[in-house]
Amino acid sequence: MIKKIFKGILIFLVSLIILIGIGDFLWINLPKLSARKNISDIEDYGKGVSQINLDDNIEVVGLGEATHGNSDFQDLKLEVLKTLVEKNNLKSFAIEADFGEGMIINNYIHGNKRDENISRIFSFNIYHTKNMNDLINYMFDYNQKAKDEDKLSFYGFDMQDPEKSIELILDFCKENNILQEKDLQKDFSFIKDKKFKISKIIKYKEDLLLEIKAYADTLSSPKAKIVSRAITNVLDSVKYYELDFNDYTKANNVRDELMAGNVKWISDFEKAKGNKMLLISGHNGHIAKSEKFYEPMGSHLKKIFGEKYFIIGTDFYKGIVNINEVGPDSKRSNHVFVSADPLAYSARKFKGKYYLDFTKVKDGETFDLINKEINMVSLGEAYSPLMKFMPRSYRIKEVPKDLYDGMIFVYYAKPIAVND
Repeated sequence: MIKKIFKGILIFLVSLIILIGIGDFLWINLPKLSARKNISDIEDYGKGVSQINLDDNIEVVGLGEATHGNSDFQDLKLEVLKTLVEKNNLKSFAIEADFGEGMIINNYIHGNKRDENISRIFSFNIYHTKNMNDLINYMFDYNQKAKDEDKLSFYGFDMQDPEKSIELILDFCKENNILQEKDLQKDFSFIKDKKFKISKIIKYKEDLLLEIKAYADTLSSPKAKIVSRAITNVLDSVKYYELDFNDYTKANNVRDELMAGNVKWISDFEKAKGNKMLLISGHNGHIAKSEKFYEPMGSHLKKIFGEKYFIIGTDFYKGIVNINEVGPDSKRSNHVFVSADPLAYSARKFKGKYYLDFTKVKDGETFDLINKEINMVSLGEAYSPLMKFMPRSYRIKEVPKDLYDGMIFVYYAKPIAVND
């Protein structure tokens, strides 16, 4: 009798596991199959990236990336940058990287010594790639031939890694004989410590940084204004790292609002030089109009710039993504994901890549798709094997037009190759 009961329980459990497995298989794969559809009018609206045509009133262009780990999205930064430089006389580009790192890259592209691995400056190793070196050196090469007033500028709009900002602030103090009666290098020597904690800045050096900022604010040079903003970013970074990062919503709300403030400052700074348009690039989740769990940078920028902020999201149908694995080693590895996005599947009709301007789509099947919830991929910098069984961990179901003004779709996206 006991054997029969045990056998019955075993059969039930095995059957349950099989049913769960089948259910999970269908949950993962049915959306892929339903995305493989022929969109009858997509070729009427889809264009090449070089055919991006923006209205003259646009002041900030947001270019997103569905993941940080695909080389195709890094290549798109350069392709869109070149297009806007040629068509819209664009002069400035800002990326999701620390403000101080942007200052260093900007100094480099305005110099005369070429560096084939300049991307090593970034703290985020996702940017330590040939693709980013190519982008930066395109700007470097452009500036070698351009008049001073026509040269391109590079910025970072994030504030998570203030160490490089401090180094540049100290250089500025030395150049302008600011507080040289103090030993500033010694005062800030702790930033070179491998166990450096940002909280030390606010505890010991906030007053000193504010004193330097007061000096910088009395000067009228562009460099003084940039250094003043760098100090603001250092102090904002300290406040950010004082937050409880278990509160995901609050931490992201603070970061994205601060990044939006930097974009506004960069835009104003460039306008003062006569440069109307700014291209920014970051994760789709930051540049979008909305996000389910926090208010993204893009929402703040829409409030500031209104229709003068134009957002271009990105997606792939299938991609091999280089991503940071969850765990003590934090190693990077390649993993395959499928978005189940029918619009991205249609990139096959455009030799693997196309641009869709939502503002130009007035009716038809494409219109219906951009105005209803569809699957799209969204990956950050944390991978777990469990994600393979949980498609909602990497697929979002959103209305494309509610997030972006247009999108660039890639059929098959390749992984970044990190140089480290």
